[in-house]
Amino acid sequence: MITPTGACGSCLILAGALTRVDKVPGEFLHAWVADPTGTFNLSAGKQDDEVIAVLETADPPVFVVATGEIQVPRGSKKGVSIRPLTISMVDRLTRDSWVITTAEQTLARLETMKQAIGEGTNDPVIRQAVQHYHLDAGQFRSLVDMVEDALLKVNHVPGGAITLPDPRDVLLELIKIHSGPKGISIPELITLAASKGVREDAVVNTVRQLVEEDECYQPAAGAIKLL
Repeated sequence: MITPTGACGSCLILAGALTRVDKVPGEFLHAWVADPTGTFNLSAGKQDDEVIAVLETADPPVFVVATGEIQVPRGSKKGVSIRPLTISMVDRLTRDSWVITTAEQTLARLETMKQAIGEGTNDPVIRQAVQHYHLDAGQFRSLVDMVEDALLKVNHVPGGAITLPDPRDVLLELIKIHSGPKGISIPELITLAASKGVREDAVVNTVRQLVEEDECYQPAAGAIKLL
């Protein structure tokens, strides 16, 4: 499976809150694990005896880490499910640490995707993701917003506080690097900033501040350039 951000694989690791476990006919257990980005559907059969033993003794809600195989049923509208291979109960620190790690990786992949769209790529996985999902600026911003919202829902972890990028520093660097003779257009700046984790509203407000503070000027309508 290839995701919109260019991740590729048949298995995954997830950390979140086990919120519900249901036994269904045929000796199957269905479980739901939620993290700050959404909910994963886990389906374990009788052959997964170690996983079933954990799920049957769990008292939701409880934090867990699970590894599992990604399953995409053919001809089904139920969507992606996960066959858990291992599952264990953990604390919130472990969950939060995993969210931070995956957030960093997701933003890095989005930046790679953005470069591939603009400049092309020899990476077959990234090329397939670009061709299949047809990501536009709005979709990029939505994915970045998802990551930012996830980071806002986790606690600090040893090693330092969670810090989001400073819009001012990010925009000044992007304007410096990507400006042409007539500066850089605001829509292009918004798209580039999204891949750095800066939301559109933050771009608009920061651009206004940079102009008011004489750090930048607008050589034409809808464009900005360093003074």
